[in-house]
Amino acid sequence: MPLTVVVGGWFGDEGKGKVVSYLGLADKPGICVRTGSINAGHTVNYNGRTWKLRILPSCFISETTKLMIAPGALLKIDVLFREIEETGSRGGRVWG
Repeated sequence: MPLTVVVGGWFGDEGKGKVVSYLGLADKPGICVRTGSINAGHTVNYNGRTWKLRILPSCFISETTKLMIAPGALLKIDVLFREIEETGSRGGRVWG
């Protein structure tokens, strides 16, 4: 089973979120995991829409991908629920 890991070395602003959203569309992964913190964010632009994410993985664009929040990742539950609604990621797609 192939595995792709996207890692940055400059503490953000490298475009990791854009790369991951592209890979979500191109590769249609079964699972996408985000580790990190509530203070980090990604902006995803697709089909004329823009999402600013702080918790969910950027590959939510792939509707068949399960979205996982890694153990130890910092989050705010209200922000998580808002992102699930805004991205249409309901129905058991988000796991922790």
